[in-house]
Amino acid sequence: MDGLGIALAFALTSAPAFLISAALRRRATPLDLRLAGMMRGVGLLLLGGAGGMLWAGGDSARVLAVALALALFVNGMAVAMFVAVARERRRQRNGR
Repeated sequence: MDGLGIALAFALTSAPAFLISAALRRRATPLDLRLAGMMRGVGLLLLGGAGGMLWAGGDSARVLAVALALALFVNGMAVAMFVAVARERRRQRNGR
């Protein structure tokens, strides 16, 4: 797959993140709004990854660098989401 095909695949995978973000915003609880912002961030990261793949073109070293950076940032966002949910559960358990 060439750089354009990979970039298109990354761009298309950002759509579910934006759709989930929109669905969470409709619920409008503080946690949902926080998670919606994080999902929007994931979508933007994926779009940035698509741009990075376009930049990388056919250079395998650049493709690897973009893929590693994207994996690091998206997994960081996943950890941030888990922490947000855990904090909210702890807050609710303690009755605050």
